[in-house]
Amino acid sequence: MTGIVTVQRMKEIEKASNDAGIDYLRLMENAGSAAAAFIRKKADIRGRNCVVIAGKGNNGGDAFVVARKLFEREGIISVILASSLPTTPESKEMLDQLLRLGVEVLPFGSDETTVAQKIAVADLIVDGIFGTGFCGEIPADLRPLFEQINQAVSAIFCLDIPSGVSALDGTVAEGAVHGDFTIAFHQVKAGMLYYPAKQYLGELFVTSIGIPEDLGEKVLEDGILIEEEDVFSALPKREENSHKGDYGRLLHICGSTGFSGAAVLSALGAARVGTGLLTVAAPASVLVPLTVRLPEAMTLPFSLDTDGAMHSNNIPRILEVLKKENACLIGCGIGKKDTLFSLLEQILQNTPCPVIIDADGINNLCSRIEILHQAKCPVILTPHMGEMARLLGVTITELRKNRIEKLKDFSQKYHVIVVLKDSVTTIFEPGGTFFVNQTGNAGLAKGGSGDLLAGMIAGFCAQGIAPLKSAVCAVYLHGLAADLCAARLSQYSMLPSDILVDLSRIFVEHSL
Repeated sequence: MTGIVTVQRMKEIEKASNDAGIDYLRLMENAGSAAAAFIRKKADIRGRNCVVIAGKGNNGGDAFVVARKLFEREGIISVILASSLPTTPESKEMLDQLLRLGVEVLPFGSDETTVAQKIAVADLIVDGIFGTGFCGEIPADLRPLFEQINQAVSAIFCLDIPSGVSALDGTVAEGAVHGDFTIAFHQVKAGMLYYPAKQYLGELFVTSIGIPEDLGEKVLEDGILIEEEDVFSALPKREENSHKGDYGRLLHICGSTGFSGAAVLSALGAARVGTGLLTVAAPASVLVPLTVRLPEAMTLPFSLDTDGAMHSNNIPRILEVLKKENACLIGCGIGKKDTLFSLLEQILQNTPCPVIIDADGINNLCSRIEILHQAKCPVILTPHMGEMARLLGVTITELRKNRIEKLKDFSQKYHVIVVLKDSVTTIFEPGGTFFVNQTGNAGLAKGGSGDLLAGMIAGFCAQGIAPLKSAVCAVYLHGLAADLCAARLSQYSMLPSDILVDLSRIFVEHSL
């Protein structure tokens, strides 16, 4: 399990370490030493031209340690000061140690021609200009230096984060360093995992810097990177002596005229993850194509009003059916009507089982979101960025800039689990912890992918898997199956329904 921290949390962890006796200077020494060891694993530095570029803060101090360690291993070291001399006590100390060894140190502004030549012939470059506190734009006087770094043919190793990339929200300044390798210290910083930042990291490596493990009990990490072992350890194997009732009952309220596909795909997703008994509540026009594709599903036909929407007389019948269900999914392609809002409101007020709200279910919440406070059941919301922005009353751009804090506050305020779907999907639980998924690809950017995911989450919930674990497992497997599908059919040609074949292969490979 790989932890994720915000920039602020990392500062708290470093302070706690300092208070515990591992001071900032030791942490800097450990960070630089670990980075140098990683570089030596990736490249033979003996007799090679190694250009280390250092900023004036603590990231520059880390770079000075790297330079010293590579110099001790017979690298030909040139250190370039990107800005002024170091401004922190620790960084000053590390530069003094370097100077005492006689290592070449060049201020960038004093002789840009010489610096450019050094970078042009470098066998490797170490980027220690800006650390995780960077935000905004690259200063105009440093842009030529950044251009030279990015034009170099050598491998670029970035310390903690590529300079010019924000660890806060994943935004990237124009001209930021494109790393071949990023060496993250202690934990991954949250913003690094989102686009466009993710495209600048190259190969990501996380290294220890000597922070005591027991500090985790005092200063908790903010998030967790979802990994294979986290998922498959949460999925129970099916007992030989079992029956369909042991694997849950799911009521699936979905579909409307013109949106039968949403019902089909979400129902298939639920069925393919092992749901024991699936009942689909939808208009008769939706149930015809559904039963052709999925004859295993039971059906609960809606009666419609004169506008072709669900009639309010369906609500008591649905609530009665829900008394026997283990989970409920509502929203995939149902449309937006007052009757549907009333149904959603009464489900939340009267149903004890987990309720997964997707798509139009979320759209029905937008103007009356306070009903979430009335929920008597665990609730999972599965919005894409546009739906979440509407729920929060912000633009998508504003949401991207501060998604973690906004979603942590939202999930806590309404006591719901939120699966925020994007190129990198993040799951937030009440209390502040978030889970970042790294599977999936652009082939999922097609209508129906979200319906399939919602069905998978609901299917796991119906089987008694805890709602948070259900969301984590479904998101990871949905993306992993999509990766396999893209390798088989291409991101261009793959369809959401194709993913189900690869999902089944994954279960086979893991003996599930």
